[in-house]
Amino acid sequence: MRSKQYAYIGGALVCVLVLAISAWGPLGTAANSPNPVFAVDPSWPNPLPAPIGSDGAAHPWVTGEVAGSCTDKFDNVYTFNRGWEVGVTVNGVLQGNQGGAIVGQDAFPPSIPSPPVVEYDSDGNAIAGWGNPSLIQTGADYGYAAYLPHGAHGCYVDYEGNIWLGGNGDGIVQKYNPNIAAREGASATFVLQIGTKGMCDGTQPPGNPNPFSSCGETNGNNTSHTLLNEPPDIAVDPLPDPVTGKRGSIYIADGYGNHRVVVFNADGTYSRQWGTTCMINGQPAIGQNCPPGTFGATGGGHPHCIVLGNDGNVYVCDRPNSRIQVFDRSCGAASDPSTGFQPVCQPKRIINIGASTGPGSDAFQNAAPADAAAILLAGTRACDIDFWPNIDYLATKSPTSQSTIVDVDLGNDNTWLLNKATGIVVGALGICGLAPCPGHNAAHFAFGHMTNVDSKGNIYVSETVTGRRIQKFVPVR
Repeated sequence: MRSKQYAYIGGALVCVLVLAISAWGPLGTAANSPNPVFAVDPSWPNPLPAPIGSDGAAHPWVTGEVAGSCTDKFDNVYTFNRGWEVGVTVNGVLQGNQGGAIVGQDAFPPSIPSPPVVEYDSDGNAIAGWGNPSLIQTGADYGYAAYLPHGAHGCYVDYEGNIWLGGNGDGIVQKYNPNIAAREGASATFVLQIGTKGMCDGTQPPGNPNPFSSCGETNGNNTSHTLLNEPPDIAVDPLPDPVTGKRGSIYIADGYGNHRVVVFNADGTYSRQWGTTCMINGQPAIGQNCPPGTFGATGGGHPHCIVLGNDGNVYVCDRPNSRIQVFDRSCGAASDPSTGFQPVCQPKRIINIGASTGPGSDAFQNAAPADAAAILLAGTRACDIDFWPNIDYLATKSPTSQSTIVDVDLGNDNTWLLNKATGIVVGALGICGLAPCPGHNAAHFAFGHMTNVDSKGNIYVSETVTGRRIQKFVPVR
């Protein structure tokens, strides 16, 4: 275990809660099921640091929304948090009142935002915190993040131990050495950035001096070789690229503003891309009848996640269309910004979440009819996925079976376990079984957003908006 450090501002942990595994019990799953079963660890993570300030008072960290989470080779878990984004105004709504920053119920007078990135060991102890929390406070771009990706979102640890961060309100993806960043604390600097801060692959409304106004789904050009548009997720390939033959290709879900998967070489230079906006009868559209290889026109997260499988495929969450599109790693070609040409790949497979077309394609055919109806009434969204079992940082080189897909479905507040081969939901995290599972108790969900798996088979689910936490689920069968 690494020694505890609070490189961000210093301090000590408060008391630790301990709960024996015998006290847990998964509910809503048949005892004789051959599928994996998980139980929540309600004691994970331990309380966050509460450093003593110059005023002599303890100032406990509050994460705010936990936007993303990822795992390194030591089974340390990183969270990318939004608590520091105090004062950000988006669409006229002051964040900190109704958004990602710490809010009234969190912010009793001594509380302070946690660092943007918090690192936990496998026991749930916070062992490091870092990231530049400064916001631009003047001018047309008031309230936007000055250094980190604005709109904290995706988190990924690659095979070399680097951590990658993306934002759904900006045009950048950043790569950090976490050991150096932990020493630098609030002055942590990236070692590589793809994209340009505050500038997106989009059109800027006339007369608007705010550079961030080029970002957003209505402005996506989807063709730039240097700019992104609100990229939510990242994955890095440890194997030689099937097109270039070089290791370290960076796959980015360029998907809140643009509608593409874009691949960069390890040095940050453009390689190729695929994907475009769903059009039905000549109109931008969403839905599971969108043409293969396209992504939902609106609704945020098109695409929303990207995961590299050891089967040589790229799994991409098409969140507005509630489906996972599976592509070959060799997909894509160069776009042409001068003509607007956008390459489109045909997926090898589409996994629909929910009731979909054709016999046997209903993902929830194992649920009780009333529960299935409730799920579909609430709606489904393929928000984020991981494989189980998996070694996340090894990606295409993971030696595990990757037999199960873990799907965070924020449409109906649950996290599903899908048989990877069939695409059918065979179980769920939480205590509700194959049914919606909203709530704020342990093993309930409130806006589950992203997930990650460690080498011991534990699954982590981070929650934004009303959840504002990360939960750990331990395999019990």
